[in-house]
This record gives sequence, structure tokens and C-alpha cells, in this order.
Amino acid sequence: MKNFEHLGMKGEGYFCIVKKYREQSSGREFALKELKKAHYPIDGYRYRMIREINILKELQGCDNIIELLDSGQDFEKEKLWYLMPFANQNLYDYIKINNNTLAQKERYQLVEQVINAIKFAHDKNILHRDISPNNVLVFHNEKKIALKVCDFGLGKDKLSLSYYTKSSASGYGQILYVSPEQRNKLKDATKKSDIYSLGKLVYFIFTGKDPDNIKQFELSSLVSKSTEDNPENRFNDIHEFEKHFLSIKELQLNQKVDIKYLTLSEVLESLELSWVELHEILVEGNYIEHVYSDYIEPVNRFLLFGNNLYEYYSSIGNAIRDFAKTYSDRLNDCYQTFGWPFTAMSTFGTVLIKIIQTVSDDETRLICLKQLWYLAFEADQWKVQSKVKDVFTGEFIPASIETQLAEYIFQAKTKVELSHFNNSKVPKLIRSSIIKSNTSLDEAQKERREEQKLGNESYDW
Repeated sequence: MKNFEHLGMKGEGYFCIVKKYREQSSGREFALKELKKAHYPIDGYRYRMIREINILKELQGCDNIIELLDSGQDFEKEKLWYLMPFANQNLYDYIKINNNTLAQKERYQLVEQVINAIKFAHDKNILHRDISPNNVLVFHNEKKIALKVCDFGLGKDKLSLSYYTKSSASGYGQILYVSPEQRNKLKDATKKSDIYSLGKLVYFIFTGKDPDNIKQFELSSLVSKSTEDNPENRFNDIHEFEKHFLSIKELQLNQKVDIKYLTLSEVLESLELSWVELHEILVEGNYIEHVYSDYIEPVNRFLLFGNNLYEYYSSIGNAIRDFAKTYSDRLNDCYQTFGWPFTAMSTFGTVLIKIIQTVSDDETRLICLKQLWYLAFEADQWKVQSKVKDVFTGEFIPASIETQLAEYIFQAKTKVELSHFNNSKVPKLIRSSIIKSNTSLDEAQKERREEQKLGNESYDW
């Protein structure tokens, strides 16, 4: 480091410090990450730093992973360090500063670079375990933005038999981005844990908002599947994640006709789309002339044909709940209009029941169960009434949604005969809400009769 000028501290973490240097001959700036001297005697910290250096050596050759320029250890002076290029910004600061001016295309390009880095690492069986915007450095190369993933301090080489598993909160990654299984136990992290964090990062890049309360946006299907609590419901690997991402990118950026001008009927008749692309249009829910003919009827026809619903759900996973919300909203729109066959309500019920029986996502089921209740009893569709007992059972109404469904039933204030549910294992809470609703309606009716009777007697006098 004789030819380098020390420019001061760049940053500090729990066990490391980062110093800024300038090479006097070239003027280039570098960052030196060094283990704090107080931690050097501790085997665990020293091992963690050495492991990070070794991981970076293994990952050299990827344009989107930080370069390891040099490294060294001085046993006598108790120094352990490595040198990398210096960046003025991380991705968090870059997005926060430029969020209002970033074009959609630029956001896609940023995500692609991070995917490239994680794909390179995963293909070498190396996990990052701390993916967040703070660990992505931003380099300005002429007018282009180059991202480089850094801080593999929590990285784990899956082929290694030993790895750092310190059980302090600081060893688990940043809380808004870390997966539930990793938060519970660091050593339980897998490639799917990185995918969870990557999904959260995508949300931040596209919205500029911290991913603590994720709301609907153009890549909701991708993020929803990436951030499922159960790893089994996430993408199988980074390649599947990338394929889904690129499908949405193709749909959004390379469309001959903007999807906001297409009805579902037009799409199904004229275009060949992947399940991901079709899902985006189903969620969009566009209609031009009439909601029934432009959206609802094509949806019903599509979902009831062959194995379409099963294949759609298998591909998109629990992101199907976003479609369920749109479908329910469009049904509500339809109820307020004329010019559609009211006999189609029976088909609505059939579609809702099929969705309930196909999916395993509780929120999707709750949306459909509420809509089904409306059709059967509030709209008084007897053909739907004869079918509801097939899904108003404990198999399809788990404890997690019982209370919400019971509240909806009670607030609907509709008289419902329990005979509709004969020989059906209706959860006790649901049955109780029906009884209480009926009792409440009977009491209200009795009060009205009493008031009417008193009014008549007063008139006679």
C-alpha cells in the first residue's frame, strides 16, 4: 500500500471497517475492507473474513460481482484485509435519489444485473445470504450504470462442510430482506432463501419503497412467488426466477400493442403467451365495451376448459391470489350492469368452486368463498346454493380464514337455512355465524312488527 494515499473512513460494520484509498500514480480510488483489530484474535471472526475472501476469489469473472484486487494478512500486526474498487453509492442510495426519474426500462436493467450476479454464485453452489440494496454497489461507467454485488460475509459455500453460523442478530442479514427460515436459523438458508431476498430487492428497485408492506405493482406475480413464507412455494432456482422475470419484461417492454388496450378475449384469440404473460393480463383485468363479454366470459371459458386452471396455478403459484382479487372485482362490476345473461351466475359459482378446490392459498380461497356466499345467498342463486356445501368445509376453510369469513357472513345479514349444509362438515365458527346472523335478522323483524303494531294501535285510537 506504499503507493496509496489514505483518504479516510468509508464505513464501519460490526466486525469490519472500510477505508478509502487513492492510487497516487493513476488517481484511481479503492476501498480496503479490514477486520477490526479487536476481533482479530477471535477465531470465528477471522475465519469469517478469510472465508469471504476465498468466496470472492471463487466468484471472480462475473461483471456484476465486486472484484477482489488484492488481499493479505499480517499476523504480527494483527491485520486481515482485502482491496476492491471504490463506489460512491450503494443501490439503496441510488434508488432513493433517482426514484422519481428512473424509467421502467432502467429498472429492468438494474434487476438483470443483480440476477446475473446471483446466478453466477448459485451455479458455483455459493449462497449470498445477505442480499439487500446496501450490499449492491453502483458504479457510473460513462452514462451506464454498472451494479456489483458485494459483502459475501454471510456467504456459504454449500460444498464446504463447515461454515460460519454465529447466532447473533447481526449475523442474519438485513431484517426486511431475510427469509423466515434464515431468520430462524442461519444454517437453514438455501438458494431459495436468496431468491426470497432477491424478490424483496426487486420490489425496492421498482417502487423505491422498503419491502415491509408489499403492495401491488407490475412485477407482483414475481415478488409474490419469491417471498412465500414456505420455501417450497417459491421458485425452484434462480434460473426459474430469471425466466419468469424475462417473461414479464418481454410483455411490458416489447409489446406491439400496449396490454392496457387489449381485452382478455382479444388476447386469447390472437396471441400466444406464456403463463406468466397471461397472468399479467388476467390481473390487469381490462375491458372496453362490457365487463362480461370482454373479461368474465373469456375467463370462465378458459378456466373451465381441460386442465387450464391446474396448469395456470402450477406455473404461477400463490400469485394466483392477485387474479382472484381482479376476478372478484370484475364480478362486482358486472352485477351493477345490464346486457349480460343472469343465468351465467351459475357459471360464476362453478368457476369459484373450482378455484377453491385447486389452490392451497388461504387468501385466494377466502376471496372466492366470500364471492360464492354472495352469489348463493345474497343474490339468491339456487343453482349455486346447491353447490356451496362442497367447499364450505374444514378442508377448504382452515382456521387462518375462519374468523374473516364468519365476520363477512354475519355482516351480510342474509337469512340462510342450515339445511343447505346438511351432511357437510361446516366449521363450527362458520355455522355459529350463520345462526347468529339468522337470529339477529329474526329479532330485527320481530322489532319491526312490534313497532308496526304499536303504530297501528296509535292510529286506531
